[in-house]
Amino acid sequence: MGIAPDDRVAPSPALGLGPYDGRASRAIGYVPGVARRPVVEAGGMGQLFAKIVWSAVRHPRGYWSEVFEHLHVTIKRTWLPVSASVFGFLMALSVLAVQFFAMAGAQHLFGPTLFMYSTRTFTVWVNSVVMAGVIGAALTSDVGARKVREELDAMRVMGIDPVRDIAVPRVVALTLIAILLSVPSLLVTAFTMQIGASYVAGIPAADFYQSIFTQVYPIDIVAVVLNSLLVGLLVGTVCCYKGFAATGGAIGLGRAVNQAVVVSLLGVFVLQLTYQALYLGLFPHLGELK
Repeated sequence: MGIAPDDRVAPSPALGLGPYDGRASRAIGYVPGVARRPVVEAGGMGQLFAKIVWSAVRHPRGYWSEVFEHLHVTIKRTWLPVSASVFGFLMALSVLAVQFFAMAGAQHLFGPTLFMYSTRTFTVWVNSVVMAGVIGAALTSDVGARKVREELDAMRVMGIDPVRDIAVPRVVALTLIAILLSVPSLLVTAFTMQIGASYVAGIPAADFYQSIFTQVYPIDIVAVVLNSLLVGLLVGTVCCYKGFAATGGAIGLGRAVNQAVVVSLLGVFVLQLTYQALYLGLFPHLGELK
Protein backbone atom coordinates (compact mmCIF):
# COMPACT_ATOMS: atom_id res chain seq x y z
CA MET A 1 0.00 0.00 0.00
CA GLY A 2 1.62 3.28 -1.11
CA ILE A 3 0.79 6.93 -0.83
CA ALA A 4 -2.26 8.02 -2.75
CA PRO A 5 -1.39 10.24 -5.73
CA ASP A 6 -3.46 13.14 -4.41
CA ASP A 7 -1.71 13.11 -1.04
CA ARG A 8 1.79 12.44 -2.28
CA VAL A 9 4.42 15.00 -1.33
CA ALA A 10 7.18 15.33 -3.89
CA PRO A 11 10.68 15.22 -2.42
CA SER A 12 13.04 18.04 -3.06
CA PRO A 13 15.34 17.22 -5.99
CA ALA A 14 18.26 18.55 -3.99
CA LEU A 15 17.72 15.85 -1.40
CA GLY A 16 17.19 12.93 -3.72
CA LEU A 17 14.71 10.26 -2.74
CA GLY A 18 13.22 10.94 0.65
CA PRO A 19 12.68 8.41 3.43
CA TYR A 20 9.07 8.12 2.30
CA ASP A 21 9.90 6.79 -1.17
CA GLY A 22 10.41 3.21 -2.29
CA ARG A 23 10.00 0.62 0.44
CA ALA A 24 9.20 3.13 3.18
CA SER A 25 6.26 4.54 1.22
CA ARG A 26 4.24 1.43 2.04
CA ALA A 27 4.52 2.24 5.75
CA ILE A 28 3.61 5.88 5.16
CA GLY A 29 0.52 4.70 3.31
CA TYR A 30 -0.97 3.48 6.59
CA VAL A 31 -0.75 6.96 8.12
CA PRO A 32 -4.11 8.82 8.00
CA GLY A 33 -4.37 11.45 5.32
CA VAL A 34 -4.48 14.38 7.74
CA ALA A 35 -1.25 13.39 9.47
CA ARG A 36 0.52 12.05 6.39
CA ARG A 37 1.99 15.30 5.14
CA PRO A 38 3.51 16.31 8.52
CA VAL A 39 5.04 12.83 8.81
CA VAL A 40 6.48 13.10 5.31
CA GLU A 41 7.86 16.57 6.01
CA ALA A 42 9.40 15.42 9.29
CA GLY A 43 11.01 12.48 7.51
CA GLY A 44 12.48 14.75 4.87
CA MET A 45 13.88 17.10 7.49
CA GLY A 46 15.35 14.18 9.40
CA GLN A 47 17.01 12.91 6.24
CA LEU A 48 18.45 16.33 5.46
CA PHE A 49 19.74 16.68 9.02
CA ALA A 50 21.46 13.30 8.77
CA LYS A 51 23.06 14.26 5.46
CA ILE A 52 24.29 17.59 6.82
CA VAL A 53 25.81 16.07 9.95
CA TRP A 54 27.33 13.17 8.01
CA SER A 55 28.86 15.46 5.39
CA ALA A 56 30.16 17.96 7.94
CA VAL A 57 31.68 15.30 10.22
CA ARG A 58 32.98 12.91 7.59
CA HIS A 59 34.64 15.64 5.52
CA PRO A 60 35.35 18.51 7.96
CA ARG A 61 37.42 20.46 5.45
CA GLY A 62 36.54 22.58 2.48
CA TYR A 63 33.55 24.51 3.78
CA TRP A 64 34.95 26.61 6.65
CA SER A 65 35.83 29.59 4.47
CA GLU A 66 32.23 29.77 3.31
CA VAL A 67 31.04 29.27 6.89
CA PHE A 68 33.01 32.28 8.09
CA GLU A 69 31.82 34.30 5.11
CA HIS A 70 28.17 33.53 5.91
CA LEU A 71 28.90 34.16 9.58
CA HIS A 72 30.33 37.60 8.84
CA VAL A 73 27.56 38.59 6.43
CA THR A 74 24.79 37.33 8.73
CA ILE A 75 26.14 39.05 11.84
CA LYS A 76 26.72 42.27 9.89
CA ARG A 77 23.15 42.35 8.61
CA THR A 78 21.29 41.08 11.65
CA TRP A 79 23.17 42.26 14.75
CA LEU A 80 20.96 45.33 15.19
CA PRO A 81 17.54 43.63 14.95
CA VAL A 82 18.79 40.68 16.99
CA SER A 83 20.18 42.94 19.74
CA ALA A 84 17.07 45.14 19.79
CA SER A 85 14.74 42.13 19.92
CA VAL A 86 16.62 40.36 22.71
CA PHE A 87 16.98 43.53 24.77
CA GLY A 88 13.35 44.56 24.22
CA PHE A 89 11.81 41.19 25.08
CA LEU A 90 13.94 40.74 28.19
CA MET A 91 13.37 44.31 29.37
CA ALA A 92 9.61 43.92 29.05
CA LEU A 93 9.70 40.65 30.98
CA SER A 94 11.90 42.14 33.71
CA VAL A 95 9.74 45.21 34.30
CA LEU A 96 6.52 43.18 34.47
CA ALA A 97 8.02 40.48 36.67
CA VAL A 98 9.60 42.85 39.18
CA GLN A 99 6.28 44.65 39.60
CA PHE A 100 4.60 41.33 40.34
CA PHE A 101 7.26 40.42 42.92
CA ALA A 102 7.01 43.90 44.46
CA MET A 103 3.25 43.61 44.89
CA ALA A 104 3.76 40.24 46.59
CA GLY A 105 6.44 41.71 48.89
CA ALA A 106 9.08 39.28 47.61
CA GLN A 107 11.54 41.62 45.89
CA HIS A 108 14.48 39.63 47.25
CA LEU A 109 13.32 36.59 45.26
CA PHE A 110 13.03 38.45 41.97
CA GLY A 111 16.68 38.16 40.91
CA PRO A 112 17.47 34.51 41.64
CA THR A 113 14.05 33.17 40.65
CA LEU A 114 13.62 34.98 37.35
CA PHE A 115 17.26 34.70 36.31
CA MET A 116 17.27 30.96 36.96
CA TYR A 117 14.23 30.33 34.78
CA SER A 118 15.16 32.93 32.18
CA THR A 119 18.55 31.40 31.49
CA ARG A 120 17.02 27.96 31.02
CA THR A 121 13.85 28.80 29.13
CA PHE A 122 12.89 32.36 28.26
CA THR A 123 16.28 33.64 27.07
CA VAL A 124 16.78 30.60 24.84
CA TRP A 125 13.24 30.98 23.54
CA VAL A 126 13.79 34.66 22.69
CA ASN A 127 17.00 33.78 20.87
CA SER A 128 15.15 31.06 18.99
CA VAL A 129 12.37 33.41 17.92
CA VAL A 130 14.89 35.99 16.73
CA MET A 131 16.98 33.42 14.86
CA ALA A 132 13.96 31.83 13.18
CA GLY A 133 12.27 35.12 12.33
CA VAL A 134 15.32 37.07 11.16
CA ILE A 135 18.18 34.74 10.26
CA GLY A 136 16.10 31.66 9.40
CA ALA A 137 13.78 33.61 7.12
CA ALA A 138 16.76 35.08 5.26
CA LEU A 139 18.31 31.61 4.95
CA THR A 140 15.11 30.12 3.54
CA SER A 141 14.67 32.93 1.04
CA ASP A 142 18.28 32.58 -0.12
CA VAL A 143 18.11 28.81 -0.63
CA GLY A 144 14.56 28.96 -1.99
CA ALA A 145 15.49 31.61 -4.55
CA ARG A 146 18.21 29.30 -5.84
CA LYS A 147 15.67 26.50 -6.08
CA VAL A 148 13.12 28.66 -7.92
CA ARG A 149 15.80 29.88 -10.37
CA GLU A 150 16.79 26.22 -10.94
CA GLU A 151 20.33 26.84 -9.74
CA LEU A 152 20.18 23.63 -7.72
CA ASP A 153 19.40 21.64 -10.87
CA ALA A 154 22.37 23.26 -12.60
CA MET A 155 24.62 22.37 -9.66
CA ARG A 156 23.59 18.72 -9.83
CA VAL A 157 24.22 18.66 -13.57
CA MET A 158 27.75 19.93 -12.90
CA GLY A 159 28.26 17.23 -10.27
CA ILE A 160 28.04 19.57 -7.25
CA ASP A 161 26.17 18.35 -4.19
CA PRO A 162 23.74 21.13 -3.12
CA VAL A 163 23.58 19.78 0.42
CA ARG A 164 27.35 19.92 0.80
CA ASP A 165 27.81 23.23 -1.01
CA ILE A 166 24.76 25.15 0.27
CA ALA A 167 23.19 23.51 3.31
CA VAL A 168 26.29 22.51 5.30
CA PRO A 169 27.96 25.98 5.44
CA ARG A 170 24.70 27.74 6.27
CA VAL A 171 23.61 25.32 8.98
CA VAL A 172 27.08 25.36 10.57
CA ALA A 173 27.13 29.17 10.44
CA LEU A 174 23.66 29.42 12.01
CA THR A 175 24.69 26.97 14.73
CA LEU A 176 27.78 29.03 15.53
CA ILE A 177 25.66 32.18 15.65
CA ALA A 178 23.30 30.49 18.11
CA ILE A 179 26.23 29.51 20.32
CA LEU A 180 27.81 32.97 20.11
CA LEU A 181 24.45 34.54 20.97
CA SER A 182 23.86 32.38 24.04
CA VAL A 183 26.42 33.79 26.50
CA PRO A 184 25.94 37.50 25.62
CA SER A 185 22.20 36.93 26.00
CA LEU A 186 22.79 35.82 29.58
CA LEU A 187 24.63 39.08 30.23
CA VAL A 188 21.81 41.05 28.61
CA THR A 189 19.32 39.12 30.75
CA ALA A 190 21.17 40.02 33.94
CA PHE A 191 21.55 43.67 32.87
CA THR A 192 17.89 44.18 31.92
CA MET A 193 16.74 42.49 35.12
CA GLN A 194 19.07 44.72 37.15
CA ILE A 195 17.59 47.82 35.51
CA GLY A 196 14.09 46.67 36.35
CA ALA A 197 15.07 45.73 39.90
CA SER A 198 16.87 49.02 40.57
CA TYR A 199 14.43 51.49 39.04
CA VAL A 200 11.14 49.74 39.80
CA ALA A 201 11.73 47.88 43.07
CA GLY A 202 14.66 49.94 44.40
CA ILE A 203 16.97 46.93 44.81
CA PRO A 204 20.66 47.93 44.93
CA ALA A 205 22.72 46.61 42.03
CA ALA A 206 25.26 44.93 44.33
CA ASP A 207 22.57 42.98 46.18
CA PHE A 208 20.90 42.01 42.92
CA TYR A 209 24.04 40.61 41.29
CA GLN A 210 25.05 38.81 44.47
CA SER A 211 21.68 37.07 44.59
CA ILE A 212 21.78 35.87 40.98
CA PHE A 213 25.44 34.83 40.93
CA THR A 214 24.93 32.57 43.93
CA GLN A 215 22.13 30.84 42.02
CA VAL A 216 24.11 30.02 38.86
CA TYR A 217 25.96 26.71 38.56
CA PRO A 218 28.69 26.05 35.96
CA ILE A 219 26.50 23.32 34.50
CA ASP A 220 23.88 25.99 33.74
CA ILE A 221 26.25 27.77 31.35
CA VAL A 222 27.15 24.49 29.64
CA ALA A 223 23.47 23.59 29.37
CA VAL A 224 22.61 26.94 27.77
CA VAL A 225 25.39 26.57 25.19
CA LEU A 226 24.35 23.00 24.38
CA ASN A 227 20.71 24.05 24.16
CA SER A 228 21.63 26.86 21.77
CA LEU A 229 23.64 24.43 19.64
CA LEU A 230 20.62 22.14 19.28
CA VAL A 231 18.36 25.10 18.48
CA GLY A 232 20.76 26.31 15.79
CA LEU A 233 20.89 22.86 14.19
CA LEU A 234 17.10 22.58 14.28
CA VAL A 235 16.37 26.02 12.82
CA GLY A 236 19.08 25.69 10.17
CA THR A 237 17.88 22.27 9.04
CA VAL A 238 14.22 23.28 8.87
CA CYS A 239 14.95 26.48 6.95
CA CYS A 240 17.27 24.73 4.49
CA TYR A 241 14.70 22.00 3.89
CA LYS A 242 11.93 24.50 3.23
CA GLY A 243 14.23 26.37 0.87
CA PHE A 244 15.11 23.19 -1.01
CA ALA A 245 11.43 22.26 -1.28
CA ALA A 246 10.21 25.71 -2.43
CA THR A 247 8.12 25.66 -5.61
CA GLY A 248 5.70 27.95 -7.40
CA GLY A 249 7.78 31.03 -8.08
CA ALA A 250 7.73 34.10 -5.85
CA ILE A 251 4.44 33.14 -4.18
CA GLY A 252 5.71 29.67 -3.38
CA LEU A 253 8.95 31.11 -2.04
CA GLY A 254 7.07 33.44 0.30
CA ARG A 255 4.95 30.52 1.47
CA ALA A 256 8.10 28.48 2.11
CA VAL A 257 9.62 31.28 4.21
CA ASN A 258 6.44 31.56 6.29
CA GLN A 259 6.28 27.79 6.80
CA ALA A 260 9.97 27.66 7.75
CA VAL A 261 9.50 30.19 10.54
CA VAL A 262 6.36 28.52 11.89
CA VAL A 263 7.79 24.99 11.77
CA SER A 264 11.03 26.19 13.36
CA LEU A 265 9.18 27.72 16.30
CA LEU A 266 7.06 24.59 16.77
CA GLY A 267 10.17 22.45 16.61
CA VAL A 268 11.96 24.65 19.14
CA PHE A 269 8.96 24.40 21.48
CA VAL A 270 9.02 20.59 21.35
CA LEU A 271 12.81 20.60 21.71
CA GLN A 272 12.64 22.80 24.80
CA LEU A 273 10.06 20.58 26.48
CA THR A 274 12.23 17.51 25.89
CA TYR A 275 15.51 19.19 26.75
CA GLN A 276 14.31 20.79 29.98
CA ALA A 277 12.67 17.56 31.12
CA LEU A 278 15.92 15.64 30.59
CA TYR A 279 18.03 18.44 32.10
CA LEU A 280 16.04 18.75 35.31
CA GLY A 281 15.58 15.00 35.46
CA LEU A 282 19.35 14.44 35.40
CA PHE A 283 20.10 17.37 37.73
CA PRO A 284 17.03 17.81 39.98
CA HIS A 285 18.89 19.96 42.52
CA LEU A 286 19.25 22.73 39.92
CA GLY A 287 15.55 23.53 40.23
CA GLU A 288 15.92 24.59 43.86
CA LEU A 289 16.64 28.09 45.11
CA LYS A 290 19.71 28.43 47.31
